[in-house]
Amino acid sequence: MHDTIFLYDIINYPVPKNDIPLIIYEWNVMKCMYPICIGNHMDSKNSEKSKYPVLDYIEVPKAVLGAWQEIVDLISDIFHVPTALIMRAHERHIEVFVRNRNAAHPYEPGNQESYETGLYCEHVMSNINPLLIADALNDPRWCQNPWIKQGMISYLGMPLTWPGGEIFGTICVMDTEENHYSEQLINLLQKFSRLVISDLHEIWATLELEKANEQTQRLNKQMHLFLGIAAHDLKNSLNVLLGCSNMLLEKVTAQTKKERTYLELIHRSGITMQNLLDELLDISRIETTRFPLSIQEIDLLEVVNDDVQFNQHLAEAKGIQVNLIAPAGPLMARIDPAKIDQVLNNLISNAIKFSPRFSTITVSVDNRADEIVVAVQDQGPGIPIDEQYNLFRPFQTTSIQPSSGETSTGLGLYIARRIVEEHGGRIWVESETGTGSMFCFSLKNIQDTVKKPEATLDYDSVKHLKHQDSKPADH
Repeated sequence: MHDTIFLYDIINYPVPKNDIPLIIYEWNVMKCMYPICIGNHMDSKNSEKSKYPVLDYIEVPKAVLGAWQEIVDLISDIFHVPTALIMRAHERHIEVFVRNRNAAHPYEPGNQESYETGLYCEHVMSNINPLLIADALNDPRWCQNPWIKQGMISYLGMPLTWPGGEIFGTICVMDTEENHYSEQLINLLQKFSRLVISDLHEIWATLELEKANEQTQRLNKQMHLFLGIAAHDLKNSLNVLLGCSNMLLEKVTAQTKKERTYLELIHRSGITMQNLLDELLDISRIETTRFPLSIQEIDLLEVVNDDVQFNQHLAEAKGIQVNLIAPAGPLMARIDPAKIDQVLNNLISNAIKFSPRFSTITVSVDNRADEIVVAVQDQGPGIPIDEQYNLFRPFQTTSIQPSSGETSTGLGLYIARRIVEEHGGRIWVESETGTGSMFCFSLKNIQDTVKKPEATLDYDSVKHLKHQDSKPADH
């Protein structure tokens, strides 16, 4: 009886229960090695050049290649063999992907061998199982193997596969001498193969995640595009409703008290819907990257001054005073005035909305060395710290209720954040419960001038107001 090496028994390699195509070789000094097949052996005669399902278009990151390099160098040292390789399969050939660098051998990364030439690795990939050859010189099956000509007569290899079962290649060792490899070494190579396979799983998971993210972004862009179209069409119809209700309120005098109440309710509701549609359109432009800025170099103080004047008349209804603290001279900045006006108007109107009656709101402009900081401080109830993190995200509101029951959509601060970020600035809040809130945003400072003395302006007597029909923006 010949001594037989049962590789499956030695390493307990996991294979499908119903399909165990495992080649086992026995070696005898007097005779050749004869394969003994357990299960369904895949005969290489029936194979085709593109028989392996491969994913050779997937790149292996440099960090992973570095780790694999350390693995093959370590394997060569432990096994005391000249050659340790990670091979990668392609449709019509197999290549040396990673080679050990700590011993002399004829293999270099990128070396290729065609299939159907009796390669050791091809048998491993055909059967998706390990292969041990102690001495190929005593087996006529390997007489055409090109690696025998290079002196590699013993071989131990393990298959490497992607998560979906596609072939990546093999991890193997070869020796120029007869080598039966101990059970411990076989188990060790199996463990190294599992390390490489775990890296393949991680690469695959990363690619799947990137693919899912791309699909999500594409669907999100389509959603916001549809949202913008729908909001635009709704706004056209709403403008008709607002125009008619406004005309009836101004021109028609023969109205009962109830009829006028209904008309005023229709008009107010229409304005609320109009503000919401404007915000939805802004969201659509932002999320579909169609958010152009019309940058101009203008005096920022003029924009701030106009916004304070405009919001003063809204504050007067609640007996609130709006003050401005700002440098005395021009403060030039490169901004889109309409967009910065939108940001500041949102912050001031929010301060009015959440401030108690007969309180004070302070708007300040600080000309710093590298940036200009605009702040809006109120004397409202403040915002709990655990709710501040989500303030600048879409559709987020706080547990704090407006002092006069005003409504909020949770879009205004998100839009303000995106506008400020498009200008290269930042926006934040400083607040504690019971001490009021201060919302700030910064813009790039294009001036090298020294700060000028600050002046406090009281806008109690402001007469010139803009946008009389506008309503406060929402949190």
